[in-house]
Amino acid sequence: MSVAELSRRQPSHLHRDGSSSTVAGGTGRRESDVSDANDPNPISATEDLLADLEAGGALRIVARTASEPSIELIRQALVARVPELAALANVPQDPGWHPEGDVLTHSLLAMDAAARICRDRDHPVDRRGAVVLAALLHDVGKPSTTRREGASVTSPGHAEVGERIVLRVGDRLGWQATETRAISALVRHHMAHVSVQGDPTPRAVARLQTRLLAAGTSLDEWSIVVDADGESRGSASRPNRAEPWLRVAARGHLPAPPRRPR
Repeated sequence: MSVAELSRRQPSHLHRDGSSSTVAGGTGRRESDVSDANDPNPISATEDLLADLEAGGALRIVARTASEPSIELIRQALVARVPELAALANVPQDPGWHPEGDVLTHSLLAMDAAARICRDRDHPVDRRGAVVLAALLHDVGKPSTTRREGASVTSPGHAEVGERIVLRVGDRLGWQATETRAISALVRHHMAHVSVQGDPTPRAVARLQTRLLAAGTSLDEWSIVVDADGESRGSASRPNRAEPWLRVAARGHLPAPPRRPR
């Protein structure tokens, strides 16, 4: 069974915006969280907290160890347990760029591609989880930014919105702050290459590399996410757009990034 078919196997009460009897308003907060604000009994809030921590731990294990993480993620119903993932289902994409289907289908394919690329490149096992989770979450900002413009579908600003969502998700699911920061940076910058044709300038590479290193990740890990994104577009898949950036970085002699004014 394909990932696309598996991605449809979500409980019927979950909708595109994450709203349901389980999730309030697509914000990542359960309705019980809202009612608990005025509830003197903390039991339900504690149960929700434990459920989030359990889901967060399971996601990290799947991302770090599964050979086809999307299949394991669906098997454990983790998409349904994380509202920000459930919200990706049925969010449309421009078929010219994404013939594979909706955002959830693309994200699951990207997750699998990132896991395979990590294996092929012999990427350190202790770093694999953050990279695979970044691939899964790289378009998490699309539900709130996607719009139709004539015959096309666009999602302006989805990378920046996604960064903020990842920071909230990581905190709620109990991920380590250092890991969450790295994942959020990979999500924020996964589109950095789109405005450059051919080789980027050494200054552009140095600027991106500095931002990634400051967040606890690297140009190599960014290239895996970019590669996974490009590979998971069905018949529109394309070569790794990060390759020119790696090539320029390998030449060395990158200029020092300008210092921020104090």
